[in-house]
Amino acid sequence: MKFGRLMVAGALWLAGVTTMAHAQSPEESRAEIPSLVRGAFDSAYGKALVAELGKSLRKDADPACLAAKGIAPEQLEQRGRDLVIKWDEKLLLTLNDFIDPKVYEEKFTGAAGRGAGAEFKRLRNDPAVKKSLELELPIRQASVLDAFFEQFDRYMLVKRIKLMAVSPLGTANEALLKMNPTDAAEAAVDKYLATNKSAALTKFVKLSEQSAAASGAAAKLEQMAKTGPLEFLNGIDADLAELCIGPAK
Repeated sequence: MKFGRLMVAGALWLAGVTTMAHAQSPEESRAEIPSLVRGAFDSAYGKALVAELGKSLRKDADPACLAAKGIAPEQLEQRGRDLVIKWDEKLLLTLNDFIDPKVYEEKFTGAAGRGAGAEFKRLRNDPAVKKSLELELPIRQASVLDAFFEQFDRYMLVKRIKLMAVSPLGTANEALLKMNPTDAAEAAVDKYLATNKSAALTKFVKLSEQSAAASGAAAKLEQMAKTGPLEFLNGIDADLAELCIGPAK
């Protein structure tokens, strides 16, 4: 179980924190989490996932409970969106805490040299770098959406909460899978990097790789080993109960 938890936490960290930390320190990544999550849910893929969540909520919410709370079924999708944004932010903040900022700085400076952090910030303002980050953004957004809903569905399953699964990877929902922008965005990024020989962009990519390596070296593996889906989403039951979602009978 301990090894399994480590694998889950490690996969989540790679999907969330490393992607999110593209050319950023753990502190900078942490500050970006709220806007990253909200942007992800505002994307076409995020809206499609929320629509799927809305279907699940309308199907499984207790009608008598909804009537007692004065919640109309058509209100569930928006309320569900608010819930998953809140808990996706919490999950990513937990992942971010797995990276020791002091160790990161030591490893990153050791690999990239003194002043690399300042150069990172400066390079993000370069037009070629800005374009690469714009092309990469859908990948980052899809990563945090997929990481969250996979854990969300696992939590529902383990806690035996009556709510139909949402994650397209778990449900094999072909329509949702096709809406994931990752493959197309990766191809666009690869093409851009192959054709753009900007010195600033080349340096930025190198620093990004060193940043990711430093994040890996700074990961708190012992803490990660103690963390799994039940810990990431501990307490979400109460929020779901407010939407009349409860244990399966």
